[in-house]
Amino acid sequence: MLSKLQNKFEFIGNVFISNDKEKFHEVKEFDSGWVKNRLSFVVQESKTNSVFVELEGGYSKSKPNKVYSFSKGTENKKGSKLEIPWEDRLKDETVNMVADFSKIIIDFNDESVKEKLNDLRYKLRVLDNKDSLTEEEKKSRSKLLDEYKELNVNGAEFIHEYDAIQFLSENLEKYKDKKFKITGSVEYNTWKGRNFRKFKIQTIEIVSNDTPSQLRANLDVFYTNDSLDETSFDEEKKYFIDAYVLSYDNQAKRDRFFPQQLVINAKKLDFNNELHLKRLELLKNFFKVDEDGVYHLLWEVNIFRGADEVDFTEDDLSPNQKEMIALGLNTLDDFKPKGGMLGESREENRLLKPILKKVNDSNDFTEGALTSTYEVEDLTYIPQQAQKTAPSEGKEESKVTEEEKDNAFDDLFA
Repeated sequence: MLSKLQNKFEFIGNVFISNDKEKFHEVKEFDSGWVKNRLSFVVQESKTNSVFVELEGGYSKSKPNKVYSFSKGTENKKGSKLEIPWEDRLKDETVNMVADFSKIIIDFNDESVKEKLNDLRYKLRVLDNKDSLTEEEKKSRSKLLDEYKELNVNGAEFIHEYDAIQFLSENLEKYKDKKFKITGSVEYNTWKGRNFRKFKIQTIEIVSNDTPSQLRANLDVFYTNDSLDETSFDEEKKYFIDAYVLSYDNQAKRDRFFPQQLVINAKKLDFNNELHLKRLELLKNFFKVDEDGVYHLLWEVNIFRGADEVDFTEDDLSPNQKEMIALGLNTLDDFKPKGGMLGESREENRLLKPILKKVNDSNDFTEGALTSTYEVEDLTYIPQQAQKTAPSEGKEESKVTEEEKDNAFDDLFA
């Protein structure tokens, strides 16, 4: 049986926080005594592409609360499940025994402090990885923890979403002019017959302003031999893939497949460039499987939610503008909109490249897609089928230089 892979994201960009505090940090109290907190804000890759990230957590006023987490493992011992009393969740000794992947880690420190913090983290990780510590090592670890806490004045680690929400609600706006790297999990759920996707924060840190912006995700994509749709390519210069991702469904209380349409976006390609055509065929051929069954492959995906810039041509001119150009009084550039012209708004998951590596013993993608243990019927056992995005009639995007197109494989299909 294959092991489930977590779908992850890494976003780098500026943040936008709603002026409406309740939209930024929403609190709802239910008759059951449950108090739900949800924090949500936008990460902008550019002025024309942005997504929401979020955290959700709460507590009960009517029932005892506990934190369910996971301990750190060592070189010969695996970590184990933890059940932590609610009143102990913020204690240093509690936070320190929890594995990093079970924490929400926030780092608002500047670059001058980060290098030292990373060095301390490394030294602590070396000690924490040992099965047992000598008395001298215990003292050293305690000293390192004190140094880390003293230096990490603009950072925090939490083992429950509720506390991370409170911290971000109070502090994030102070740093809204900074650039951030935010990582976390891509999760899916169903509500009232509709499927939703959310980007759940696990780490957030300030990065330098010259760090390239991106909205990227690694998705474990499941598909069959009829998932690839080539019918719109001549008109749209896009291949659509009707695929699926595996995620825990809170309503069904189990893992299940959610439909997720993917796109191979060829609008930036030069179709007279042999290298570009070979790259396009390479991506497409991963979905050309001959046999029946369910395949899966890990992909790097560009998350797009906005509008592409399109070329401004004479077709976009008014009759009077055309006449002015014909009489030599103006040029086409005189009428171009400042900042470029945008096409139709859309949401797309644009495939950049497959991740051809061994993740674990059950998921070795070195040679490409793997045949999964699932049946086609497992994919379609869902409350609602995916709906394909209707092709637009937007114009082809502006082209980048030849050198950029040949060298930037990651951005060629973005």
